[in-house]
Amino acid sequence: MRRTTTLATIALTALTLTGAAALPAQAAGHPAPAPATLSAPASPAASSPAAAEPDTAAAADKSVSVSVSMDQLGHGKAIADALRAIKTDNRGTFVQEAVDKAFKAAGSRHNVMLFNLSQNYNDQFQGTRVYANVQWGNIHYGLWVFESGQFTNQGDGGWINWGFVGWYERNGGHVKFNRSW
Repeated sequence: MRRTTTLATIALTALTLTGAAALPAQAAGHPAPAPATLSAPASPAASSPAAAEPDTAAAADKSVSVSVSMDQLGHGKAIADALRAIKTDNRGTFVQEAVDKAFKAAGSRHNVMLFNLSQNYNDQFQGTRVYANVQWGNIHYGLWVFESGQFTNQGDGGWINWGFVGWYERNGGHVKFNRSW
């Protein structure tokens, strides 16, 4: 399914206005050492030399804006503040830091996903507790804090487009997330 930033924003606004409890989810990752274990933030192309180079596509403005539209944990402000504090000109570094900081700010108990909304994906998350639209420069990401589910990245991988942390098993672009408890 292809979602553009505009369509995602409209859909999220509609969900917020109707009070819907479930939101679409996004993902990324690297193979977990074992099922149901906590894994560090990961990305399929994290070791790529290109991941270390600054991203020129977002060169105009590297500021971070965060809009939390769902917060069932009561940690939305802490997550938003942590993400806004990230200062980097490297898009891959931003994604890595955002996932790590969101995980810690959410209490280190839920899975956390950050995904570039201009990429293709399919998601099936259960227990979404926080959703935020995150903009780094001119790139729009979705950030989900959730209990369990599945995600398939149908677009480009690498740290610049996706990252996650939590309890998961990965097979290529498909990731299955487990609850931490």
